[in-house]
Amino acid sequence: MSGLSPEELKKRVAIVKRFRELLIVQRERFNAYLETLEKQKSVVENGDVEDVLAYVEMEEKMVSDIFSIQKVIVPLETQYRFHAGVTGVAGGSDIPEIQAALERLRVEANNKMEQNRGLLEKRMNEFWEKFDLLKNTYIKRKASFTTTETAAFLDIKG
Repeated sequence: MSGLSPEELKKRVAIVKRFRELLIVQRERFNAYLETLEKQKSVVENGDVEDVLAYVEMEEKMVSDIFSIQKVIVPLETQYRFHAGVTGVAGGSDIPEIQAALERLRVEANNKMEQNRGLLEKRMNEFWEKFDLLKNTYIKRKASFTTTETAAFLDIKG
């Protein structure tokens, strides 16, 4: 450590602090995502099409946000690992804990997402069955109206 200049040490400390901050933000996003997935489950089971669509769109946005943060975290993690041999860098001692918590949240979110996807698929099949039933009912009614006899000639003079 004696070979590090004060600027290099400041740079390494800044990397570790920023990496830690981003990991915490990522953890908060995953927690929010899990809450959304939990609410989405009840909406899929009980809600109408618009509610389900709103939650699917919200989920897509949250996943996009998570991936955006991940794009920044990956290079910072590489720098962190490169500089990890440095002792005395403040703020880095809890990073492995945060990373482990993130991994647990990611796995839990993935499991809930798969469950919701299955529920959504089941619900969509129910919607399609109802749609087909309505469509077939409409076609049958329309067919019964089209078979009525109509006059071919109309006697106006009487």
